[in-house]
Amino acid sequence: MSLVEQRNRFLSFAFAAADILIETDGKGRVTYAAGAVAALGEPQLNGTGEDLAKRFDRTSRPIFQATMHRLKPGRRLGPVRIAVGGRECRLSGWMLGEDDRIRWSLSYEAMHAPDELDPQAFERCAERAIEKARSAGVNMAMSVLRIDAGDALDRLIGDARAAAVYQSVAASCTLAVGDDGVARQVDEERTALIHDRNVDLENLRTEVKASLADAGLPDAEVVIESVADAPSIEPGIAIQAFLYAINEAAQSDKALDIVSLQEVAEGMMRENERRMTELRTTIAGRVIEPHAQPVVELETGKVHHYELLLRLPDGKPVQDSVGFAESTGLIYEIDFAMTEIAAAFLREDYDRPALAVNLSGKSLTNMAWGKRFLALLSDLRIDRSRLSFELTETATVSNIKAANAVIQKIRERGHQVCLDDFGAGSAGFHYLRDFPADVVKIDGSYIKQFEHSKRDATLLKGMINICRSLGAATVAEMIETEAQATTLKGFGVTYGQGYYFGKPVPLSSLKDPKKNASRAA
Repeated sequence: MSLVEQRNRFLSFAFAAADILIETDGKGRVTYAAGAVAALGEPQLNGTGEDLAKRFDRTSRPIFQATMHRLKPGRRLGPVRIAVGGRECRLSGWMLGEDDRIRWSLSYEAMHAPDELDPQAFERCAERAIEKARSAGVNMAMSVLRIDAGDALDRLIGDARAAAVYQSVAASCTLAVGDDGVARQVDEERTALIHDRNVDLENLRTEVKASLADAGLPDAEVVIESVADAPSIEPGIAIQAFLYAINEAAQSDKALDIVSLQEVAEGMMRENERRMTELRTTIAGRVIEPHAQPVVELETGKVHHYELLLRLPDGKPVQDSVGFAESTGLIYEIDFAMTEIAAAFLREDYDRPALAVNLSGKSLTNMAWGKRFLALLSDLRIDRSRLSFELTETATVSNIKAANAVIQKIRERGHQVCLDDFGAGSAGFHYLRDFPADVVKIDGSYIKQFEHSKRDATLLKGMINICRSLGAATVAEMIETEAQATTLKGFGVTYGQGYYFGKPVPLSSLKDPKKNASRAA
């Protein structure tokens, strides 16, 4: 290697904050690799001329290729989101211009749930993108890219070629919106885009047209319709209205426009006001029927505690209402009310089973709520070891320092804290780092799949071992069979929860401790 090449490599990588640093030639063949290259699989990556694209998941290879083809001397692209072995990471690339080498950096994200396990991922990412842009004074837009080839692509060019086109379109859209935007395929014809208003949509349309032409569809039309972000509409409502308007436009063949978007948003806001009034009245009047589901010690089969669940009269679940409450701020009232109900239940009789109450991350980051909540805990006259709290990740924790301060004070008062849904959505390894907990509940998606997927079983064992090393007990939820319970006990899981051990029952039915069931795993 010449001195110029050595200098360029040093300058390129000197200030790169990444897990893996890679250098390739203009065709993507590896000439140098450093860092945590073992994460890219076996055999270990080195500078032997291997095609770097083959180390990425198949759906991410078009994104890598598109990034490489867009690079020009003196230009940097990325970061863009790609996947390696199912794990999400961010890829950036750049060229100094004095040689033909491309330098790449890969930075791994915390554990990320697949989209099929996290169907609200696009909405959350889009909402955060709009919030961030508004706070920075950046004008955003919402667009839909539509492909009209006269028929479904798989019928016209076959499944394999159609899949390649979809991947290429996804790559072009991802690169076009950049790291501050979001792109997600809605269906076979349409892709939703949240992006800076200055993004070159005509260039994107040209790229997609070229991909279709390369696949043998030169006459296919590519249409991009856009509406500007409306700052008067809450980000969450704006995204919901945008997706609704997309579907309405598709069904009616009408163009997507700001008027229809605002009409939909106004209707949603009126409905939200009605739901807020209804839910607030329900909570204030305690017109709720809390249920409880057993959490069992796998080693003994005895009930360790019950998770307290919010239910409306007649035991009707309220998952949608909880998500709605988080988005509107009513979750503060729900969390406080459920804690009061649990405390009253335990205070009436010291022989009653222990309870765990869910607390939203949004509540924990609200300073006024935290002060009021800690005052409530200080006045409790119960055995504190019998009341624990589960931190749910439904609303992403925005202020880690504030949330952690409340969590630590909860623990100081003698209550255990459990991190809920570990491994799903935003509840990744950084949660374990940021919030020292006594118990970790592993997301049920891994429990459902581990018997049929070696990959999920490996991930599950890894999570269990990490928790054990940190001194935290583990809970496996959604256990439905004896075989699952037995295997999980063998893996080292501490507690089990699911229909195999018992469905949720009215809290009032647990007032007699003799009715507490147990089931050996």
